[in-house]
Amino acid sequence: MCTRRAAASLALAAVCALPACELFGGAGVRGSGAQWTTCADPDGATAWRDAQAALARGDQAAALVSLLAAIDHCPELVRAHFAYQDLARELGGEVEQAMVDRYTQAPDDGSSPLPAYLRARLADTAYAQANALQALLKRFPGFGWAWLSSARVNRGQGRLSEALVGFDRAIAVDGSLLEALLESAQVLVELGRDEEAASQFRAYLAQRPEDLDAQRSYLMLLLYRLGRVDEALQRIATLEQLGDHSVALRMDRAAALWRKGAPESAVDLYLEILGDEPGVARAALNIGLIYYEVLPRTDADRLLYWPKARAAFRMFLQRSQPSDGHEQAERTVWVPFRLRRIGELLGPSESTEPSLDELRRPNRNTRG
Repeated sequence: MCTRRAAASLALAAVCALPACELFGGAGVRGSGAQWTTCADPDGATAWRDAQAALARGDQAAALVSLLAAIDHCPELVRAHFAYQDLARELGGEVEQAMVDRYTQAPDDGSSPLPAYLRARLADTAYAQANALQALLKRFPGFGWAWLSSARVNRGQGRLSEALVGFDRAIAVDGSLLEALLESAQVLVELGRDEEAASQFRAYLAQRPEDLDAQRSYLMLLLYRLGRVDEALQRIATLEQLGDHSVALRMDRAAALWRKGAPESAVDLYLEILGDEPGVARAALNIGLIYYEVLPRTDADRLLYWPKARAAFRMFLQRSQPSDGHEQAERTVWVPFRLRRIGELLGPSESTEPSLDELRRPNRNTRG
């Protein structure tokens, strides 16, 4: 049987005949921007597309062949080098060693930042990588990729302010490095600078609207931290148009309706979610909260809504498997407290398992 690693090794032997000096296309490699992110060679561009497709379907041997071909034809295509390094490390063994030898033995005549940069990426520690990048930036202060990597090292070490400087510098010297915009937005969120983060997310998504993960992160910021409900609903609609019909997004839509002042519509959506996915216990919790503290305004209201709240809270307790501290606190402290208060008003309840029908909105005409 031919394993993936064995197939990749055969692929490596078949195409890895270039000497190290040819890895970066010779001397005279200068500049920034599109030079490092695009490939004008038709064969190289085709190989890079083939490599990405192979990686997406998990065909590592085919990806290795195509990556080496892409690097051969487009020696300045940084992302192809990244993908090759990452794949070789994953495969390990002789494939990884061949990759390490290729980069560590490549000559550096000072005409291009790429040899030193790609060696720095293979450094064993963040400290060594930071030092290598600092030295490189003294020689090539206009090389945006080095600023990006330096910022990532600082972020990984918890130096968020320094990371922001690096991300800003990266995008300033190389406008094609959109990941610098995205990662700057993420760091700003970590620092609590939400308005600035929103600005960076908008700038990034204006150019990469298909990035679903970034769209979701921006949605979280809009809905749960900035409270911009109308914008959040627009973002939810965008995600739905992009094909996201996940339970998580439906939960976000329900939360947005709640915050927009339509809690009864939120209840209806939470019920739909529970009908499709009975294990989503937080939907039951949220229904309980709406019936317990949002809709009731008077004692008469509590007599109408609290039976529904009690059924929802009991369903939450029966189905929840806490995945975070908030849900654990609800399960162990706050929901039992609310159930005691409901019991003081309504008396004891039956111990049968609550049904979805018990959680549906009451008919207001049945009051009093």
